[in-house]
Amino acid sequence: MNKVSEKPALARGEMKASPPEKQWWRQDSARLVRLAIVVGLFVASFLYLTWTAAPPIVSGSSSCSTQSRSVENPATSSIHTIKQAYNCILDNYPTALDPRSLLQHAMSGMVNYLVQQHQDQRSAVLPALAGDRQEDWQVFERTYTTMIAHLSSNQQDLVAAAIAGMVDGLHDDHANYMPPPRDKGGESAPPGTRTGLGIHLPFYSPEQFAQSSPPLYIRSVDPGSPAEQAGLRPGDTIVTINGFPPFINQKPVQAVISPLSGSGPVQLQIQHPGADSTIRVSLAPAAYPAAPLVSTRLLPGGILYVHFTQFKRGVYEQINRAMQQAGAQLKGVILDLRGNGGGDAGEQRRITSLFVHNQIISTTIDRQGQRTEMRTDDGIPLYHVRLAALIDRGCGSACEATAMDIQDLHLGHLVGERTAGIASGPSSDFFLDDGSVVTVPVAFMQGPAGEVISGIGVPPDDEVYPTPADLAAGYDPFLEKALQDLY
Repeated sequence: MNKVSEKPALARGEMKASPPEKQWWRQDSARLVRLAIVVGLFVASFLYLTWTAAPPIVSGSSSCSTQSRSVENPATSSIHTIKQAYNCILDNYPTALDPRSLLQHAMSGMVNYLVQQHQDQRSAVLPALAGDRQEDWQVFERTYTTMIAHLSSNQQDLVAAAIAGMVDGLHDDHANYMPPPRDKGGESAPPGTRTGLGIHLPFYSPEQFAQSSPPLYIRSVDPGSPAEQAGLRPGDTIVTINGFPPFINQKPVQAVISPLSGSGPVQLQIQHPGADSTIRVSLAPAAYPAAPLVSTRLLPGGILYVHFTQFKRGVYEQINRAMQQAGAQLKGVILDLRGNGGGDAGEQRRITSLFVHNQIISTTIDRQGQRTEMRTDDGIPLYHVRLAALIDRGCGSACEATAMDIQDLHLGHLVGERTAGIASGPSSDFFLDDGSVVTVPVAFMQGPAGEVISGIGVPPDDEVYPTPADLAAGYDPFLEKALQDLY
């Protein structure tokens, strides 16, 4: 046989032997390669599982989380908190932002705070920025460090001013900043109540007030509220607030009306419609019964009137129940959406689906350009009835989406005033290390026809404006016009 024995060859020792470690490598190189591959796969798997199990964070050099971190002792507000917000906004806003603009608004917010506190500083000046995200941040950080060296008060308010400045600078109705919670003591309002004066004006935001003209009249008064108990009623003109007129040279003064939504007492000078003289009224915020989530009544001619002020879970069920109870009498529906600030997108979808099926009701576009269509819920009962909706400048967000669907899909008539134009898109909350929260939209919304609502609003088919005389007489021109359209 030609088989050669290994032992004799080793015994001869005639060939120069390699060092033991070199011999081992030559004999087991394939085994080492296999071992390296196994170890590499194990490490890669471990890193992947660790990454997927971690809370989602933004990609900036300082991160914030989309998951609430309920910690008993949150970090102290600092420059790191501002950096988190800065990266959060840049990494998640649906369109690319200029970092210079964000930091300029942050600086503006801090300067305004210092001026209000009578602590203005010569160092509170932002050097020129280059448009580079990291370099600009370093410039801002150096300026902030110089500022706090001369700050006599706590950093928390300065940090809050910076972040609020960045968020406000987006000019986006769905962007918001909630500072860290503070224990203010006291008791919250009892369930089923709300706290305030109970006065509603013809506008719903400072921006809308800036576009208004005199006189300033009361649109509505909540039942059981301090305003109603003091004898105020719709159509009353507010002549002064704490001694100051709301308009000077026909131009609105925002600072004058702010106390109406504050937490302190106010002094009002009121003129009732048709009266020659004025009266003085002192009001203080108090708890009073909240309005029901949904109110309905069946009007002559089989028209169901439905009023609700927010798209909250349970609204669809109550509307559907009222429509079912109307039975064969039901000929039409009037949705009173005046003052409805929006709410749950899923509830808006269900309510719209009562009147149409198999349709796209909105589209959202995210930062990557990904389009997501929202379609009607075709499991919802479909009612073939005439439809009208009452809208005004207080109809925002999900309310505007409903108005847009009614108009674009030709479901009925819109009666009243153009909506608020505050329907940017779906938002997410991002939690910072000090317990504060930054909310920004993560996608922009378009209507069924591809139109943009944010900053523009939805126009009515039939434009109607109430007058103080109408309100004082209890006459509702919105409702009367809607009834004319349906009959």
